[in-house]
Amino acid sequence: MLAIILWWWPQQSFAAGNVLGLVLCALTTYICIETNAVHNIIRIRTMMMACVWLVLASCLAFMHPFGGPAIVAVCLAASYYLLFRCYQLYDPAVWIFHSFLFLGIGSIFAAVMLPMGLLYYIYLIVYLRSYTWRGFWAGILGLVLPYLGWGTWCFFLDKTDSMLDYVSAHFMWHSFSWEAIISLPFNGMVSIGVVIVMSLVGVMHYLQTKYNDKIQVRMILYIYSVQTTLLILYLFLQPQEFQSTMALLVVSTCPLIAHFFALTKSRLSNTFFILSLLLCGIMAYLNLWMT
Repeated sequence: MLAIILWWWPQQSFAAGNVLGLVLCALTTYICIETNAVHNIIRIRTMMMACVWLVLASCLAFMHPFGGPAIVAVCLAASYYLLFRCYQLYDPAVWIFHSFLFLGIGSIFAAVMLPMGLLYYIYLIVYLRSYTWRGFWAGILGLVLPYLGWGTWCFFLDKTDSMLDYVSAHFMWHSFSWEAIISLPFNGMVSIGVVIVMSLVGVMHYLQTKYNDKIQVRMILYIYSVQTTLLILYLFLQPQEFQSTMALLVVSTCPLIAHFFALTKSRLSNTFFILSLLLCGIMAYLNLWMT
């Protein structure tokens, strides 16, 4: 209900683009619920993982319309779910193909998702213990297939040049500059700060209490932790990709934040939970009301 209210409030109406964005957000929420249910990421019965995603996505104005950030979020969530199904499978080629397929679709809108394929192979070897030669080629095919389909469509429409221009500009690496970071709007910098603080607390809590989880859950949370850390680093190196990277970061870090909120009950953690709600309220105010 809170997400629907925040989706409606800035425009005081539901535009078609925002309705589609809300549908994608709901689909991502369902994938978060399914991921937690199938893999038992949080060892108690809770909806905290989906709730953290909904609150953070609702507070970010660029997640509301139907566009790149909403699309890459649902693609990454689906890719994670399918990747984790490969855990210690003898022949995981089908799961790997579909996981990399969503990674390839998302990379059309967020360039950083393409090199994630290399990280996925490392995860399959080190954490999931399910790397095979067939799985390797299934992943390559899944990554390439969206571009083959897109290229074929552009070929028949005689728009191959425009596609190549988009791809070359899309995957261009921008040199690091403090000016690019400083030029971000104030509400964007506040949003980055809030999400990073909550993410780092979630990562540190997991590293301190990982012995309480099963080995499979531990491996999955290791992957989320590595992804969160690298996306934070990428966010500072390529601030031009702020919106898409923030969408990916929220999807990657919501299990860690939810793991902390759901499994701690000290006075310090309760205080941080209240502080997090206040910070999310400030972030919503700056993103949805001030802009």
